[in-house]
Amino acid sequence: MSKVELDREEDKPLDPEMEKVRRKMVRLLGVSIAIMFVGVMAVLAGVVYKIVQPGEETAQDLPVASVDASPLPARVQAGLPVGFVVESVSLDGSRVLFYGRGSDGANKALILDITTGHIVSQIDFQAS
Repeated sequence: MSKVELDREEDKPLDPEMEKVRRKMVRLLGVSIAIMFVGVMAVLAGVVYKIVQPGEETAQDLPVASVDASPLPARVQAGLPVGFVVESVSLDGSRVLFYGRGSDGANKALILDITTGHIVSQIDFQAS
């Protein structure tokens, strides 16, 4: 019996003020959906652009170095500090890490850039 009463209440038209509010809400819903759709399309376009252009990112990260045309390998002379004793060497791209002890006996690490031939960084280790 209550079902029949609810159906009758739903069939009544809304008063004019509520109809204006309903129209505004429907319009707001349409605008919100359109904005979200444009945003999702922009994100998808950015993802597709990045996938299609893989070569640009890797080319920018590589250091620029001059290449000798001679068949011999390039030679770089690095001036390590006097008294520095090398204990280990590690290579990462165009940088070489020399780990060892200085003339004062303290542990040190020197980072050499092969492309320029200069020591980029010197790290002194101290016991705390």
